[in-house]
Amino acid sequence: MSRMPNQAGRRSRRYIDWREAAQMLAGGQTPAEAAKAIGISEDRLMRHFETSQHFLRLILRAGESRRCLALALQAGPMEEDTPG
Repeated sequence: MSRMPNQAGRRSRRYIDWREAAQMLAGGQTPAEAAKAIGISEDRLMRHFETSQHFLRLILRAGESRRCLALALQAGPMEEDTPG
């Protein structure tokens, strides 16, 4: 079995849920609140916001989903088609 040399200077990688952050931002939370909720600094969140086109698309999609849901809830229950 081969051993990898110790990489003392590297941080371990961890998963950051950017989709959750996008949903929080689209829902009206502040960047500070969203960053705290997903366990990163606000600076890190803002750097990602400024550099990631994918993250911007996630925020736009989350906002659009919220608007569609709000419109559907305002319209009320839809009538079912009954044969006859």
